[in-house]
Amino acid sequence: MVGFGVIELATGALNQTSRFSLQLLVLLVLQLIGPILVSVLAMALLLPRWLERVVQQGQRAWRQSVPAAGLVGLLLMLLFIVGAIVGGVLVTPRADLLRETTDLLSGIRLLGLLRTLARSGVFLSCICAWCQWRALTALRSGRSEALIVSNLLVEGLMLALALKLVWVLVFNTLAQ
Repeated sequence: MVGFGVIELATGALNQTSRFSLQLLVLLVLQLIGPILVSVLAMALLLPRWLERVVQQGQRAWRQSVPAAGLVGLLLMLLFIVGAIVGGVLVTPRADLLRETTDLLSGIRLLGLLRTLARSGVFLSCICAWCQWRALTALRSGRSEALIVSNLLVEGLMLALALKLVWVLVFNTLAQ
Protein backbone atom coordinates (compact mmCIF):
# COMPACT_ATOMS: atom_id res chain seq x y z
CA MET A 1 0.00 0.00 0.00
CA VAL A 2 2.80 2.40 0.89
CA GLY A 3 4.66 1.65 -2.34
CA PHE A 4 1.53 2.13 -4.40
CA GLY A 5 0.61 5.39 -2.66
CA VAL A 6 4.04 6.99 -2.88
CA ILE A 7 4.51 6.11 -6.55
CA GLU A 8 1.02 7.27 -7.50
CA LEU A 9 1.50 10.56 -5.68
CA ALA A 10 4.98 11.20 -7.07
CA THR A 11 4.27 10.25 -10.69
CA GLY A 12 0.73 11.61 -10.81
CA ALA A 13 0.25 14.69 -8.68
CA LEU A 14 3.92 15.73 -8.48
CA ASN A 15 4.69 14.77 -12.10
CA GLN A 16 8.03 13.09 -11.27
CA THR A 17 9.82 10.37 -13.22
CA SER A 18 9.36 6.76 -12.19
CA ARG A 19 13.04 6.46 -11.25
CA PHE A 20 12.84 9.48 -8.93
CA SER A 21 9.57 8.16 -7.48
CA LEU A 22 11.15 4.82 -6.64
CA GLN A 23 14.15 6.52 -5.04
CA LEU A 24 11.75 8.62 -2.99
CA LEU A 25 9.95 5.45 -1.93
CA VAL A 26 13.20 3.85 -0.77
CA LEU A 27 14.15 7.00 1.15
CA LEU A 28 10.77 7.12 2.89
CA VAL A 29 10.76 3.43 3.75
CA LEU A 30 14.36 3.13 4.90
CA GLN A 31 14.92 6.48 6.57
CA LEU A 32 11.73 8.26 7.50
CA ILE A 33 8.63 6.17 8.12
CA GLY A 34 9.62 2.51 7.93
CA PRO A 35 10.97 1.59 11.38
CA ILE A 36 8.58 3.79 13.33
CA LEU A 37 5.53 2.64 11.35
CA VAL A 38 6.45 -1.03 11.67
CA SER A 39 7.15 -0.66 15.40
CA VAL A 40 3.91 1.14 16.19
CA LEU A 41 1.76 -1.26 14.16
CA ALA A 42 3.49 -4.29 15.68
CA MET A 43 3.04 -2.82 19.16
CA ALA A 44 -0.68 -2.35 18.55
CA LEU A 45 -1.00 -6.00 17.58
CA LEU A 46 1.33 -7.48 20.21
CA LEU A 47 0.39 -5.35 23.22
CA PRO A 48 -2.41 -7.65 24.47
CA ARG A 49 0.00 -10.63 24.34
CA TRP A 50 2.66 -8.66 26.20
CA LEU A 51 0.13 -7.77 28.88
CA GLU A 52 -1.03 -11.39 29.09
CA ARG A 53 2.57 -12.50 29.58
CA VAL A 54 3.02 -9.95 32.38
CA VAL A 55 -0.13 -11.25 34.07
CA GLN A 56 1.17 -14.83 33.86
CA GLN A 57 4.89 -14.38 34.52
CA GLY A 58 5.21 -11.09 36.36
CA GLN A 59 8.67 -9.50 36.35
CA ARG A 60 10.17 -12.35 34.30
CA ALA A 61 7.97 -11.61 31.28
CA TRP A 62 10.54 -9.35 29.64
CA ARG A 63 13.09 -12.19 29.34
CA GLN A 64 11.11 -13.76 26.51
CA SER A 65 9.22 -10.79 25.16
CA VAL A 66 11.96 -8.21 24.63
CA PRO A 67 14.37 -10.36 22.56
CA ALA A 68 11.43 -11.79 20.61
CA ALA A 69 10.15 -8.27 19.92
CA GLY A 70 13.54 -7.30 18.53
CA LEU A 71 13.54 -10.23 16.15
CA VAL A 72 9.93 -9.62 15.14
CA GLY A 73 10.67 -5.94 14.49
CA LEU A 74 13.58 -6.85 12.26
CA LEU A 75 11.60 -9.42 10.27
CA LEU A 76 8.53 -7.22 9.91
CA MET A 77 10.71 -4.37 8.68
CA LEU A 78 12.24 -6.65 6.07
CA LEU A 79 8.77 -7.69 4.91
CA PHE A 80 7.66 -4.06 4.85
CA ILE A 81 10.64 -3.06 2.70
CA VAL A 82 10.06 -5.90 0.24
CA GLY A 83 6.34 -5.18 0.07
CA ALA A 84 6.85 -1.45 -0.49
CA ILE A 85 9.45 -2.01 -3.20
CA VAL A 86 7.42 -4.65 -5.02
CA GLY A 87 4.29 -2.50 -4.80
CA GLY A 88 6.17 0.54 -6.03
CA VAL A 89 7.81 -1.26 -8.94
CA LEU A 90 4.51 -2.78 -10.05
CA VAL A 91 2.84 0.62 -10.16
CA THR A 92 5.55 2.47 -12.09
CA PRO A 93 4.59 3.30 -15.66
CA ARG A 94 7.74 1.70 -17.12
CA ALA A 95 7.38 -1.61 -18.93
CA ASP A 96 10.64 -3.31 -17.90
CA LEU A 97 9.98 -4.46 -14.33
CA LEU A 98 13.17 -6.48 -13.98
CA ARG A 99 15.38 -3.57 -15.01
CA GLU A 100 13.39 -1.22 -12.81
CA THR A 101 13.86 -3.52 -9.81
CA THR A 102 17.56 -4.02 -10.53
CA ASP A 103 18.13 -0.27 -10.81
CA LEU A 104 16.30 0.32 -7.57
CA LEU A 105 18.07 -2.42 -5.61
CA SER A 106 21.48 -1.32 -6.85
CA GLY A 107 20.91 2.06 -5.22
CA ILE A 108 20.26 0.60 -1.76
CA ARG A 109 23.38 0.47 0.40
CA LEU A 110 23.74 -2.65 2.52
CA LEU A 111 24.81 -0.63 5.56
CA GLY A 112 21.73 1.58 5.26
CA LEU A 113 19.48 -1.47 5.00
CA LEU A 114 21.10 -3.15 8.01
CA ARG A 115 20.83 0.07 10.02
CA THR A 116 17.12 0.29 9.20
CA LEU A 117 16.52 -3.33 10.19
CA ALA A 118 18.43 -2.85 13.44
CA ARG A 119 16.54 0.35 14.20
CA SER A 120 13.21 -1.38 13.79
CA GLY A 121 14.28 -4.23 16.07
CA VAL A 122 15.62 -1.85 18.71
CA PHE A 123 12.50 0.31 18.57
CA LEU A 124 10.13 -2.62 19.07
CA SER A 125 12.31 -4.11 21.84
CA CYS A 126 12.35 -0.81 23.72
CA ILE A 127 8.61 -0.36 23.28
CA CYS A 128 8.02 -3.91 24.53
CA ALA A 129 10.22 -3.40 27.60
CA TRP A 130 8.50 -0.10 28.40
CA CYS A 131 5.01 -1.54 27.95
CA GLN A 132 5.72 -4.56 30.12
CA TRP A 133 7.27 -2.47 32.87
CA ARG A 134 4.34 -0.05 32.83
CA ALA A 135 1.84 -2.92 32.68
CA LEU A 136 3.41 -4.54 35.73
CA THR A 137 3.17 -1.35 37.77
CA ALA A 138 -0.39 -0.69 36.57
CA LEU A 139 -1.52 -4.23 37.41
CA ARG A 140 -0.06 -3.90 40.89
CA SER A 141 -2.05 -0.71 41.40
CA GLY A 142 -5.27 -2.51 40.42
CA ARG A 143 -6.06 -0.95 37.05
CA SER A 144 -8.16 -2.87 34.57
CA GLU A 145 -6.44 -4.54 31.63
CA ALA A 146 -8.50 -2.59 29.09
CA LEU A 147 -7.40 0.72 30.61
CA ILE A 148 -3.79 -0.47 30.71
CA VAL A 149 -3.83 -1.39 27.01
CA SER A 150 -5.40 1.90 25.95
CA ASN A 151 -2.88 3.91 27.99
CA LEU A 152 0.05 1.87 26.72
CA LEU A 153 -0.96 2.39 23.09
CA VAL A 154 -0.56 6.13 23.54
CA GLU A 155 2.62 5.77 25.60
CA GLY A 156 4.08 3.37 23.04
CA LEU A 157 3.43 5.82 20.22
CA MET A 158 5.09 8.63 22.18
CA LEU A 159 8.03 6.37 23.01
CA ALA A 160 8.43 5.44 19.34
CA LEU A 161 8.55 9.12 18.38
CA ALA A 162 11.08 9.80 21.15
CA LEU A 163 13.21 6.87 20.01
CA LYS A 164 13.16 8.21 16.45
CA LEU A 165 14.30 11.61 17.71
CA VAL A 166 17.10 10.09 19.80
CA TRP A 167 18.20 7.93 16.87
CA VAL A 168 18.36 10.92 14.54
CA LEU A 169 20.19 13.13 17.04
CA VAL A 170 22.61 10.57 18.46
CA PHE A 171 23.22 7.67 16.11
CA ASN A 172 22.99 9.52 12.81
CA THR A 173 25.34 12.19 14.17
CA LEU A 174 27.85 9.54 15.31
CA ALA A 175 27.66 7.74 11.96
CA GLN A 176 28.73 10.85 10.05
